[in-house]
Amino acid sequence: MNKRILFFGLFSIAVLLTSCQEQQRSFYTPPKPYSEQRAIDNDSLLHFLQTRFYNYEAYTAADSSTRVTFVIDTIQGENSDKTPLMEQVEQINLKVKDNEGVYHDHTAYVLRIRSGEMEAAPSIADSVFVTYKGMLLNLNKFDERTTPIWFESLSNIKGFSALMPYLTPGTYATNEDGTYTFDGFGSAAIFMPSALGYYNQASGTIPAYSPLIFAVDLYTYNETDHDGDGVPTYVEDVDQDTYFDDDTDGDGVPNYADPDDDNDEILTKDEYDANGDGIVDDSDGDGTPDYLDKD
Repeated sequence: MNKRILFFGLFSIAVLLTSCQEQQRSFYTPPKPYSEQRAIDNDSLLHFLQTRFYNYEAYTAADSSTRVTFVIDTIQGENSDKTPLMEQVEQINLKVKDNEGVYHDHTAYVLRIRSGEMEAAPSIADSVFVTYKGMLLNLNKFDERTTPIWFESLSNIKGFSALMPYLTPGTYATNEDGTYTFDGFGSAAIFMPSALGYYNQASGTIPAYSPLIFAVDLYTYNETDHDGDGVPTYVEDVDQDTYFDDDTDGDGVPNYADPDDDNDEILTKDEYDANGDGIVDDSDGDGTPDYLDKD
């Protein structure tokens, strides 16, 4: 092959690749500032909640073992006398941590639809057995599960797991065929800004910067201890910031997945509550429990 032709061929390929890389870089759009998008999302959520209602009458009429499909409609015409969601929700404040570790306050709205018969609620880190429906503010459904499924709350978006403490489960009985019948399960919904969902990332049919709605029915749950160290996972959020990235010994493994949280070569399960009195051990009385204290 002519060396000149080979040279120009390789040169052309290099120019093409460089051009493609430059084009890709030019298409990248940095995420919007949280403060800017937070205001936009909250205005959208408030308008939605003030002008929409949910099928609360269907929930009131249903028996305790029936799952009701969550439906939202506009307050107008024959529905003009319906109670707006805004009068039924409660505001909750959550923190979102950015890549630099800076926290940003965000507001979500929780609708307690019906309480479960059991009193205890799951934490944001527990494994839950649920049915659910996910919608956008235009009421397009992007996901739904009508048959109960187990979810690890930590694997879900922040807004979904944040709803769990507002739900209480019901009771269940085992049928002869090995299936279960649930009764008195709890239902709730959350209306969340995009920062508690996928924010600037599109996901499936969910566009970027989309506030989300999740209606959830909780049948039962299991308290989780991901690393089997005797410390419930929700306790492993040492600074209580709702992010499970605490790493006491700095070994790169977060506490909830680390069987020796302080790296003192004594397993956490052997120094969390060694005498079994239900009180976390603090042998030297310095205010730091033994399982987090290397000294």
